[in-house]
Amino acid sequence: MSGRARKPDGELERRIQRSLERCLEWSQQGRHRKVLTEVERSLSRARGHAHLEAQLLIWKAQSLLSMGCPDRALTAASDSWDLNSSPHACHLMATAMNAVGEDERAEKFLAMGIDLFPDAIHIPIQLVMLLADQGRLPEALDILDRVVPSIQLPDDMQVFLVGLRANLLATVGRWIEAEAVLEEAIGRHPDSLLLLETHDSIRREWSRRRAENRLLESWQQSLEEVEGVVAEVDETILRCGSVLDLSDLTILAARRLWRSFSARHPMGIQTPEPWGAATVTAILELEGHHPSATSVARAAAANPSTVRSARVRIRKYLTGLDPGFARRAFAAESNPRLDEDDPSGQQREGTLLRFPD
Repeated sequence: MSGRARKPDGELERRIQRSLERCLEWSQQGRHRKVLTEVERSLSRARGHAHLEAQLLIWKAQSLLSMGCPDRALTAASDSWDLNSSPHACHLMATAMNAVGEDERAEKFLAMGIDLFPDAIHIPIQLVMLLADQGRLPEALDILDRVVPSIQLPDDMQVFLVGLRANLLATVGRWIEAEAVLEEAIGRHPDSLLLLETHDSIRREWSRRRAENRLLESWQQSLEEVEGVVAEVDETILRCGSVLDLSDLTILAARRLWRSFSARHPMGIQTPEPWGAATVTAILELEGHHPSATSVARAAAANPSTVRSARVRIRKYLTGLDPGFARRAFAAESNPRLDEDDPSGQQREGTLLRFPD
């Protein structure tokens, strides 16, 4: 290792510095192959000078990631890390690990990087993003809350951190905290379009969630009890919706449609499964989706051809209704009631407001 650590002469330092500047310029232009060529050319000069090789390999890893070659990028970033353990190499290694599906390894490496480089704020942020992508939002928030920069951050980084925290808070349903965080930040950065747009987006989403809760509670309150084969179809809808991982509101919309249809078209039903699958399919089609009859039938343990026949009957019933009424009565995610203001004018959650049929 002593040969690799010798001090380069001034001319070599200047040459490599110019090479790194060219890499930066070409990277910003998206000319990543030019960067790779420059790196390979300069590496032959930098051999034996660890910190120069490490800097060049950083650009190689960055370009390979941008070109969609994470395996090769991981090798270059690892070589840079071995030569000079830097925050940038840590960041690139974790990014490459994540890209090749080694999430657990990336997580451990970033956790180590946080301990090694406490002032490198981009490392905990990267871990926060990794955990958020995995749905581990409380853990992500906990790490973000522990980020205390040792220096005053640029305004754009402050704004980014606030937006990230507000979005995480909103995603876990802590809407009031998210709004408070944004309002405090807007007071400090009143000209930030990003904060204003994030604030508006979170307010609209919060309003929609409250509307979804009101509609769900209203529909649950008004759902009639059913018996016999009608109840068996209802159970099939519940089972089918669970298998397909549909929202509670979508499942409830299908149960409402089935009750409405069966009350107006009483018939002798031999097997409930096709009718449950057909009702779920009709609701998804009302939302503008194009579900596979086979996949929905499989979720309900029904015969696809029988499901198609039942779907024709239910679709005919729906098309015979006024389109506006059908959407208000049976649509879930596209129900126009979700865009209406809270009729009580209240912002509190948990208030039951009935939607009349």
